[in-house]
Amino acid sequence: MDFLWDGAKLTVPFWHLTFVNLQDTAYLVAGTAEKLYTGQTGKMQAVFPDKRNNWCKKVTQRRRTGAEMKRGGGKIKIVRIIVIIIIVLVLLTAGGAWFAFREELAITGSIRKESEEHPVYYMEVNGDYHFQEFLEAGGASSDDEVAAFLTQYISKGFYPVEIEESGPGCSVISAMDEKGKHVWGRNFDWTETVTVLVKCVPDDGYASISTCDLRNITDSTEIRPDNLMNKMLTIAALYVPMDGINEAGLCVADLEVNEGGMTDMDTGKPDLTMTTATRLLLNRAATVDEAIALLENYDIHASGGISHHLAVSDAAGKSVVLEFMDGKMVPVITGCATNFNLAKGDSSAGGESSQKRYEELCSAYDANAGVMTRQQVIEVLRRTAQEGEWKTRWSMAYDQDTQSISYWFDGDFEEEYRYVISE
Repeated sequence: MDFLWDGAKLTVPFWHLTFVNLQDTAYLVAGTAEKLYTGQTGKMQAVFPDKRNNWCKKVTQRRRTGAEMKRGGGKIKIVRIIVIIIIVLVLLTAGGAWFAFREELAITGSIRKESEEHPVYYMEVNGDYHFQEFLEAGGASSDDEVAAFLTQYISKGFYPVEIEESGPGCSVISAMDEKGKHVWGRNFDWTETVTVLVKCVPDDGYASISTCDLRNITDSTEIRPDNLMNKMLTIAALYVPMDGINEAGLCVADLEVNEGGMTDMDTGKPDLTMTTATRLLLNRAATVDEAIALLENYDIHASGGISHHLAVSDAAGKSVVLEFMDGKMVPVITGCATNFNLAKGDSSAGGESSQKRYEELCSAYDANAGVMTRQQVIEVLRRTAQEGEWKTRWSMAYDQDTQSISYWFDGDFEEEYRYVISE
């Protein structure tokens, strides 16, 4: 427990404190260091062992000559001592809670609402929030295992954190502009979402901005990070990115694959779900080759009971979709992706909407031989955005030339939200 007396900080464990009341004096004993609170001055004063004896003698003399003491001064101030004890206990409880949850409170303190029209929030995480410990513990093969890991850290085991990833529809396109800079676009299509933009600055890794659907954690679109409990739950968004971009220019997007296009891997390697694999790439990979090399060290598992594939592009313009088939990872070189397994080559397997969006993306890409401006990427995102129940909930475009990410929400391309990772 910390006390600040006479400009000096004294740290004293609470169980080492003893309260002694001598008339108008509250006396705290802590090993060889003592402090006095005097009713006359209202200040804490240091009492060292050599002076303490003299002081105690004077107090003893005063007790022996009670007739000389004032009537009021001779009363034991029980109420005052009780108040002091209560204050100390409150400070101890508050201080203990703050210390235990200091990392979480720093993160929740960064959460802010970004839009009045759309349910969009922003959160910053300085550090990797135990992600290295997660990897060292063997990762996780399911959303439940990720949730169990996060419960121990976010709530210290007091309440459960649950994670269940939804199946994103989505479209992705990757190209280079006329100056040889990487441009990348993504539509995220789903029913309803509560969007959380997560800026992560790990101590040992690349800073990134990723996007999470909070419903994957709360299973509700009514729950918003507008109180402390919900903000604590929102911390889990770091482990559930749907897409993101890091400061090295690596872009990653998780897309659903229809028709069961993914099989779990079981080779005895450490495990990752799709979202934690996405987090690993954002933190650690600068290029597509590095991303592939990283994921080769893990068994990748589906999330939310659906199939997935990962679209990964880098600043040099290399772009692949990583499929997970027959117990292994299969990279497919492509600049476009929707919701069918490209390794199998059947674009109709994703359904009519998926096929139509894929053809629209490829048409725009091929018409320019893979050279597209940022505005052209935005335009093809606008054309492939969906309405109705499976609406495009967010669109994002990365521009390597400005190192910026732009977002549009619920198909509203008139209102742009722009972020720079390095800021």
